Amino acid sequence: MNQLKVFTLEETNRLLPVLSGLISDLHAKRDRVADIEVEIDALELVNDHTGEAVPEGLERLVEKHRETITEFYEVVEQIHSYGCFLKDVNLGLIDFYGMVDGQVVYLCWRFGEDRVGFWHEIGSGYTDRKPLI
Repeated sequence: MNQLKVFTLEETNRLLPVLSGLISDLHAKRDRVADIEVEIDALELVNDHTGEAVPEGLERLVEKHRETITEFYEVVEQIHSYGCFLKDVNLGLIDFYGMVDGQVVYLCWRFGEDRVGFWHEIGSGYTDRKPLI
């Protein structure tokens, strides 16, 4: 992104349905990566007892793990392409540059909230957010 995108409250709220879907997708991919890691660990644990060089199915799982991580980061890039910032995947925190009282701040949204209703200063975070009036 070459320019700073400063959002209005209306612009942020219009993006929320799209961002909600992307966050849901991220959560599904995160969970899939974790599931695959458990499967890989189980295969490696079993392999320790069999002495097999490469456990059957391990290469397929490692490739699926790699693909899913790539897909995960593609969704992150898609979120960033709108000009906003993914701050926490697990909470679904997204910040947007916005204006409050003539200052550039972060307008702050958390997955599950129906609108952007909070802001915080740049350099502070979610725990310091204040309600928009």
